[in-house]
Amino acid sequence: MSSTITPGNPVIRELVLLGDSAPGRRGGRTIVAQSHCEIDLASDEALERCVQALRASDERLAEQSDGPYDWQRTWVERNGQGGGKVVFDVAWYEEEFFRQKKDTFLAPGHLAMYANIGAEDGAVQVTHWHKVD
Repeated sequence: MSSTITPGNPVIRELVLLGDSAPGRRGGRTIVAQSHCEIDLASDEALERCVQALRASDERLAEQSDGPYDWQRTWVERNGQGGGKVVFDVAWYEEEFFRQKKDTFLAPGHLAMYANIGAEDGAVQVTHWHKVD
């Protein structure tokens, strides 16, 4: 894992998961869309629970070499005051699957998962990017 400190900014950014950038993981799949996700967490404990949940999901996705989506690099940003931000992207490889699932992060099951991790209401922000030919 890697850690960087941005000059003039006391935030420490640590790479915690490689996702589909791990050698051989993406294979021949082409990204058709991408979702940028940020989760703000108020405590170190919530931050660790979030990383553990993403790590478990990442392991499941790594076993599916032809799945319709995958995580990309996951970063943790700490400001030294407890908690921080988890930042990651989702690579989408199938157009129809992206259209059907891109807002899954708003589903009741995901909202309950965020609460269980320790994320407060409004802590999750997602921006979608779609490939244009």
